[in-house]
Amino acid sequence: MDYVRQILHDYLLLFAMVNAIGNLPLFADLTSAMNKKEQSGTYKIAVLTGGSIVLGFALFGDVMLRNVFNVSMPAFKIAGGILVFIVAARGVILGSQSSFSLVQNSQSVAVFPMGFPFLAGPGTILTTILLLQSDGHVITVITVFLVYITIFPILKLAPFVERIVGKIGVMVISRILYIFISAKAASFILDGLHINL
Repeated sequence: MDYVRQILHDYLLLFAMVNAIGNLPLFADLTSAMNKKEQSGTYKIAVLTGGSIVLGFALFGDVMLRNVFNVSMPAFKIAGGILVFIVAARGVILGSQSSFSLVQNSQSVAVFPMGFPFLAGPGTILTTILLLQSDGHVITVITVFLVYITIFPILKLAPFVERIVGKIGVMVISRILYIFISAKAASFILDGLHINL
């Protein structure tokens, strides 16, 4: 019973960090030019990409960062924060479609930016590593599987969100969310620099 309670706790924490529901307007914006089949395929690839990245860190994250790449946690926060900030800033200024105009197909959009950094951002990866350190591999891996299995049907709601609020509404909401994401990215950078506000 303690294991179930711990998995539930970790699931809620990691699910909140991924924030798939909050990002639905962004996903609706990114896939607005696709047909239903392309959207479904894009969501599957995005979930597989994000889930694989996080699962990899759940299994080997601490070892990879510290021993293989010799990267400290603060440095990882700074690098990840800068990347997410660039994506978010471009989204605010140019919009999703313009920001990723060089992307050739829906699979590319699914990998970047949907899979990474939106479904597997620095915050999610860091949370996963912390869960690994506190709860061990088994509980962490189970938690990651449960979170990303749950995310796929949620992403299918993105077109529904677009129909409810309209294309203009999605554009407005997505840009507002990009502002919050850029603020979150700045907080990662500040954490990495050990600056306390």
